[in-house]
Amino acid sequence: MAAFMRMRLFAIILGFFVFIIDSASKWWVSNTLALHYYPVLDGLFTIHYVRNEGIAFGLFHTLESTWKPIVLSLMAVIAVAIVLYYVWHTPDEERRVFVSLGLLLGGILGNFVDRLFHGYVIDFLEFHWQDSFSWPTFNIADAAITTGVVLIIFESFFGRQQHAEQETEKALADE
Repeated sequence: MAAFMRMRLFAIILGFFVFIIDSASKWWVSNTLALHYYPVLDGLFTIHYVRNEGIAFGLFHTLESTWKPIVLSLMAVIAVAIVLYYVWHTPDEERRVFVSLGLLLGGILGNFVDRLFHGYVIDFLEFHWQDSFSWPTFNIADAAITTGVVLIIFESFFGRQQHAEQETEKALADE
């Protein structure tokens, strides 16, 4: 298979894998009553089933509007289209970008399908420090999206410089 298709296929398979793991974990937590609130590491990590009707960090959760599900779903469809555009147009040597695009694709699809079938996103991973600090509850899809964004930011600041240095070294070696 040509290198052109190999990296694109990798990103799509990674996205599918993230989507499957996210969907299976949400199904498991929502269908296992004992996991609706289960302290895994006391004072640090709890599985806590939450229905998130908003977006990241629970933003817009309390907003009541008949347009909210439509707008949030439309945002997800646009995000998937943008990710697929970049999957197709990213240069093959940008391997970290393909990893991040796969993570983004799977995460966006995981939360979109939740919202489409349930009207909300199932969150269940809760990190906290005793009773004094609690990170907003999230899911595998959220973690994949966050990791994908961090990788793209990292690549934007450091990856291009690395590629330029490698090209310079290659050009010098060819002389």
